[in-house]
Amino acid sequence: MAKILVADDESKLRDVVGEMLSLDGHDVLQAEDGVQALDSIKKNRPDVVLCDIEMPKLKGFDVLTKLRENPALSQIPMIFLTGKTEISYLEEALHLNVNDFLTKPFSRQDLLGAIDLQLKKIKAITM
Repeated sequence: MAKILVADDESKLRDVVGEMLSLDGHDVLQAEDGVQALDSIKKNRPDVVLCDIEMPKLKGFDVLTKLRENPALSQIPMIFLTGKTEISYLEEALHLNVNDFLTKPFSRQDLLGAIDLQLKKIKAITM
């Protein structure tokens, strides 16, 4: 189906989300910090990026900023996965043009729905 990068410093969450996505037929890439996420995005050009906000080396906000600054990568949808529920995090994410925002814990249905929506948007744009 789609190539999806899961970037989160919690290995258990990466594994659980990766398993959910694999069972749904997606090709899953993983990164444990923001630097690895950016490297993987540049090297593998995933269809969707799932990214935690609070990560070592480079935070999710920084990954999103760098992604949006690169014309070759700026259209890749990013969905933040975060435990942060403060409105300031949502406002910052929206200011940086994040495509979606899921708070932990999230359901399998919510995750797959958010990804499917982004994939449909990409398909509509490229048709």
